[in-house]
Amino acid sequence: MPASRNDLAFIVRFHNEVKRSFQNEIWRINEKLKDDNSLSGQEKTALKTEKDLYVNTFEPYLMINTFLMMVSYFEEWLFHLWKRLAPTTGLLEAKGSIGRFKPVLKEIGVDLSRSRSWAFVKGSQDIRSCLLHANGRVSLNRNPEKIHNFVAQHNDKIRIEADRLVITAEFLHHFKEAVEQLIEAGDSHKA
Repeated sequence: MPASRNDLAFIVRFHNEVKRSFQNEIWRINEKLKDDNSLSGQEKTALKTEKDLYVNTFEPYLMINTFLMMVSYFEEWLFHLWKRLAPTTGLLEAKGSIGRFKPVLKEIGVDLSRSRSWAFVKGSQDIRSCLLHANGRVSLNRNPEKIHNFVAQHNDKIRIEADRLVITAEFLHHFKEAVEQLIEAGDSHKA
């Protein structure tokens, strides 16, 4: 496996290890709750609150952070690709956007004109911005309509609940696969 894909695999492995740790804690809490007779009402409430924290806070934050790490990783890969293979190619004016590297990919021979992977990653850039700059609250984003359109196109992978973006395992998986396909295309043109 090339180093570029190996690094992405480490992010996935990190996610899976932390998720496993969360699941172990939830199992531990459930086991304690089964021992109903020895727990006071206050202890039961504390355990239920702790379980809720894992399920409704820690796990969603893990999804968000894993997604943000993958976006950062991909942007770093694009930056190195630019510096190594097309340093004289001008970037597009889209500051902070993965899209600014489109001329670099074109320069090394990657055709993005019909790439579903590129379209998904580009659309995910707006999700990233909303998570970072508006804490996932769609109405506070600069362009909420773009977010709503992207979510409507991919409602089997991402959703909005109470005005906040909800990242799912399916979304992470699809994003990872799209990034891997783009990296593979870029790596095959580097040789």
